[in-house]
Amino acid sequence: MKKPLEFGSVNSTALTVLVDNKADLIVKSSERVKYFPDGPLLAEHGFSVLIQLNDSKGKILWDAGVSKIALMENMRSMKLEKTPISKIALSHGHFDHYAAMTDVLIGLDLLPKDKKWDTPVNKDDIEEWMISSRIPIIAHPAAFRERWWEKDDGTMVGPFLPPPQGEWQAAGAEIILSEGPYQLAPGCWTTGYIPRNSFEESGRSDQLRYRNGSDFIPDDLEEDQAVVINIKGKGLVVLSGCAHSGIVNTIQYAREISGVDTVYAVIGGFHLARSSEDEIDQTVEYLKSIKPDLVVPGHCTGFKAICRFAQEMPDQFVEGVVGATYLF
Repeated sequence: MKKPLEFGSVNSTALTVLVDNKADLIVKSSERVKYFPDGPLLAEHGFSVLIQLNDSKGKILWDAGVSKIALMENMRSMKLEKTPISKIALSHGHFDHYAAMTDVLIGLDLLPKDKKWDTPVNKDDIEEWMISSRIPIIAHPAAFRERWWEKDDGTMVGPFLPPPQGEWQAAGAEIILSEGPYQLAPGCWTTGYIPRNSFEESGRSDQLRYRNGSDFIPDDLEEDQAVVINIKGKGLVVLSGCAHSGIVNTIQYAREISGVDTVYAVIGGFHLARSSEDEIDQTVEYLKSIKPDLVVPGHCTGFKAICRFAQEMPDQFVEGVVGATYLF
């Protein structure tokens, strides 16, 4: 058992879904969930969420969708294109979670501008100025692997290129690699690597490989991580990307590193689209057992599993759609 971190808490948070697999113009807002009412938004097979903590100006971006179109267009439609973003966190290195990252960085206009300097100009001052406007992208090192697929007949398909780390740096990002939990703000952390202790298997294929020189190594998607937010007086909000580690493992690890048992909300992709009936049943039963106030399965959860959550947890279930803002 890992010793809990000095995790902290936040008084409030707002999570706005910028990219998800479904859009819905006629869904009705509630006190806890506000939907964008002023026009259509684009849906795609991807995920992205904007996190605001304690009414702070600087927001945290979680993932960046599967295309260069939906995220940027939805931010313009929602009048969020000028939103100050102070940090970015990447759930994992699959293309449906980072495609618009470069465009986001370019839009933030992070590169240093020329200015007048008093002479003599100090080298250290120049270097500090050059990096002063950069914003961090926090990711597990394994997110930047070159990936391959081994077919049943042993032939290899690939390469599936990693996220363009150099391109992001050139656009003004500072890449921070963290295998373990990383504090985005007091009370808000990425999990880093999530131990795989549960029954869950469908989020990771035994045909996936990554290349190290001439070797093709089984890839267990070690980089998969979540964001965990501790809401004062309520409990944890667990925000997944795809939950390749398993959403049960993700929640269990969130409780372990935070030292907080109460789970208030679980939001994001649960990666149950290709799961067996038994795995879906066990996942639903686990979520029911921890009694969250809100369950929002989206992105890669799959229609069958989403329907099960709606049937089995009708008071907690909210369907994940683009433009939803969850208020805690």
